[in-house]
Amino acid sequence: MKTFLKTSWQILKDSKKNFQQGEPIVYSAAIAFFTIFSLPAILIFLSFLGSLFFKESDVQQEIVQHIRALISKQAAQQVSEVLKNLTDIPITFWGILVGLVVIVKSATIIFFIIQKALNSVWQVRVRDDVKYLTLLKHRVSTLLIVASLGFFFLSSILLDMIISIYSEQLRDLFEEFLSPAIRTTNTLFNILMMLVFFTAVHKVLPDAKVGWKNAFVGGIITSALFLVGKELINIILQNVKVAGIYATAGSLVVLLLWVFYSAVILMLGAQVTKAYTSYYNREISPTEIATKYERVSEQEA
Repeated sequence: MKTFLKTSWQILKDSKKNFQQGEPIVYSAAIAFFTIFSLPAILIFLSFLGSLFFKESDVQQEIVQHIRALISKQAAQQVSEVLKNLTDIPITFWGILVGLVVIVKSATIIFFIIQKALNSVWQVRVRDDVKYLTLLKHRVSTLLIVASLGFFFLSSILLDMIISIYSEQLRDLFEEFLSPAIRTTNTLFNILMMLVFFTAVHKVLPDAKVGWKNAFVGGIITSALFLVGKELINIILQNVKVAGIYATAGSLVVLLLWVFYSAVILMLGAQVTKAYTSYYNREISPTEIATKYERVSEQEA
């Protein structure tokens, strides 16, 4: 036990040092901006998918309830307002197409920002002499993997909404058994999805050869940080009363801050993963298109 605590403390110290030397605030702010920018398109897409199975109003209500449970009441109000405005816009083929284009474009930008951020954690960068086609092939293959995970993640949200709607309809019949079972199943499924997602992010996104064992440890660490951080973020946002300070824009600011802090948690999880890997002397080498570099501190500069 003493050895475990000593090891954990050293890893946390190294993580903090490396985290402060990086640029987590810059990367997290960029991720938050483009995520919020693509929010209407994401909501259109989710509403369209859900409306294939249920009434659109029921689907939108479930989306708002999910945001309320995951983030806060203020953020749910903002999403509800966006959905209300989108209701006035008829869902057409071109509307769905434009929404998909915005999602793909924003997701691509977010993808490259996260990749650059993780590269800075592992201190690797793309070599100057890499041919464009080689780089493009590598990026497209990585993007397709992440896009598949993203589609799987959106599908899980849709499945969660379907289960929730059906549970409402069956509550009167099986309330005593069904409600706790569904809540437990949903919670475990969401945690599993989170673990798979973060493990894949640590494994696939950086231009570094991160082993599956290290990536899995990173997935566990980041998932734990995210679950704890989510509660801390909600407590902070509730006590600071951001929504009241920014008046009508308060709900949007709450949503923006939540995404920003979530991105910071992802960066912190990556730093802990790197510190864990370094502590056990597991050398991480760059991929064929990248090279390692040493970070220059301000004192050395």
